[in-house]
Amino acid sequence: MKSLFLTLLTVAMVLTGCETVQEFSREANTRNNEAGRGWLSDQIVPAELDVAGTWKSAAWGEVLFVQAGRDIRGNLGDYPVEGVVSGKKVCLLARRGGRYDYSIILETPAPGILIGYSSRSIPYQIDNRRDIRLDRK
Repeated sequence: MKSLFLTLLTVAMVLTGCETVQEFSREANTRNNEAGRGWLSDQIVPAELDVAGTWKSAAWGEVLFVQAGRDIRGNLGDYPVEGVVSGKKVCLLARRGGRYDYSIILETPAPGILIGYSSRSIPYQIDNRRDIRLDRK
């Protein structure tokens, strides 16, 4: 009888722990998504670029952007992206599984080329960035 009670108590504690982990994960995703949306909303300069269309990246693969005014949606390889054009700068958030995984800043040094950086930080931080280049197809 005592071992049955201990077994049931252990199962209850494990299930409670799982719920706590799930709650923490939901909370972290919410904070991540709010920080990303806040970063995009801080980019307020009117759009000076049209990046709509198909692009190619050696690191990310096929890229598709649909642009409506300043707003951008599409895919960067396997990642759905959303973002804005702010002046001559493209700011994107790449999502996977309900949370943003990357923040990306791109600029165009020449027609048909976007270069910049991707960061695993949300919002974008310069200290853990990687180069990114997109070429228009």
